[in-house]
Amino acid sequence: MSRIIHEKAGQKADRTELVSREQMRQAYYSAPDVIKPVKNGTSGHRGTTGEAFTDLHVAAMTQALIDIRRAKGSFGPDLPAGLAAKWGQPPLGPVLAGKDVRFSSDFALETAAEVFAGNAMPLIIQRGDRATPTPVISRTILRKNGQGSNVEGVIITASHNPPEEAGYKSNGRNGGPNTQTRPIDERANHYLNHPELIKRKDYERAVREQLVIEEDFMQPYVSELDRVIDLDVLKGVPFAATPLGGSAHGYYEAINDHYRTSFTVIMPEPDPSGTQKTRDWDGKLRGDPSSEYVMKALEGFREKLGVPFIGANDNDADRFGGEDATAGILNPNHVLCVLFDYLCRYRDWPPQRGIGRTIGTTHLLDLIAAEHRRPVHEVNVGFKYYVDGLITGQYILAGEESAGLCLPCRDGSLWITEKDGIAAVLLIMEIIARTGKDMGTLYTDLVSRFGPHQYERIDMPATPMKKNRLLELCRDPQEVRLRLESQKIAGCSVERLVIGDGIKVVLEGGIWVLKRASGTENIIKDYREERGDSLETVRKASAEIDALLDLPE
Repeated sequence: MSRIIHEKAGQKADRTELVSREQMRQAYYSAPDVIKPVKNGTSGHRGTTGEAFTDLHVAAMTQALIDIRRAKGSFGPDLPAGLAAKWGQPPLGPVLAGKDVRFSSDFALETAAEVFAGNAMPLIIQRGDRATPTPVISRTILRKNGQGSNVEGVIITASHNPPEEAGYKSNGRNGGPNTQTRPIDERANHYLNHPELIKRKDYERAVREQLVIEEDFMQPYVSELDRVIDLDVLKGVPFAATPLGGSAHGYYEAINDHYRTSFTVIMPEPDPSGTQKTRDWDGKLRGDPSSEYVMKALEGFREKLGVPFIGANDNDADRFGGEDATAGILNPNHVLCVLFDYLCRYRDWPPQRGIGRTIGTTHLLDLIAAEHRRPVHEVNVGFKYYVDGLITGQYILAGEESAGLCLPCRDGSLWITEKDGIAAVLLIMEIIARTGKDMGTLYTDLVSRFGPHQYERIDMPATPMKKNRLLELCRDPQEVRLRLESQKIAGCSVERLVIGDGIKVVLEGGIWVLKRASGTENIIKDYREERGDSLETVRKASAEIDALLDLPE
């Protein structure tokens, strides 16, 4: 029931194993014998460069986005009624484009710009050809639209995935991840088969004709961070942060300059090939700052610098991570619990605002919410399911176990409708500076109040047969209920089933299991939590659920 740890996990890659810019260029502009389809998942379309991510894929997706935007006024979902009335429907404005530091992202941004230009739709990019974090694009969309513009955004990123992977996602007028992706897939796949219908204009010509416009996204975002974080309490307190070679490079330095903080920035330069990264549990060069193996790259820095906390972000800076003296590498579930409890105590927000958690996130949050008499909002996995609730002010905190979160501005107004890993790192620093306690100590305090909760998520390799079987069951809630509802599982009664984005089985006594199929790999994600000191019962329950659902080995 446990994954096999790669023999090189936690180690740096040999330089001969790293991808080069020229390798990625050749792969990106290749014409594969079999063209894999465009398929948007929880966060856009992703694929290996040269296979499911090529010049043609990006061109086809861009043309699809343009067609949809022109036909319905937006390539994203409709705005909530209140926001639609407030903003109105001005004529279509430019599209904002961000990218991470991958080599493929550089090429893909140029492709996207050529197609936008070929359709006479201006594209605004970051001045100086630098990377832009995902939360910065979200904030910029909301700011501009609030000022009377009508802009949307695209972000070229595969998040924390390895350097050879690439991705392309869209954010609508609401600044959040696009939930209306099926039409994008349908139109993009049509263009894959009819590339002659895609309109393009040479990049240099597009620049000359001012269809590609440079603008600074960084400084406006940095100058507004004190709206969401109390940065005054950080002055004079020693902290460290790292972009882990990703698109947050330069942001912590800009924060220092603007707010007179004194963060030490580790591994500050962009690292598109992963020269400074250490391999994740399966040997891949991911940028997941919540992985103990990825964070081996920072080993010894905190002690050497004498700081209580090092914060970290993934490649597009929508995820958070870090290390402190008590907890070591931070567990995202533990961080969410500490942050939620802190915000309940130190932000004066209406009592109807509660916690947003995904179906795979710890239920300890529910107990904290009950103590503070605040509601719990459970959503499917994917930050796009939080967007409307963020806009309408449902949450003190919206978070997920995979190290993503968002919170309102300190006055309760909307910050962004995406995950913000930079704001998350700064909030952790605010908590440590204000309370004088690190995250490990604060989580221990919660355990003393609510009791221990044991949690694990296992990403298990799965045969296509097993993965397809799980997907079929997710589409057939009646069969799942017939197989599970009346059963005793690991000796416990079933209290609740959640069927849709996976199958979640909630048992009596604070025990639950969630099984989800990966959208991009032959992997089943097995989430488990048990109230108490052991995972023995929930592990037994997970195995019994496999048998009851007839999920093959």
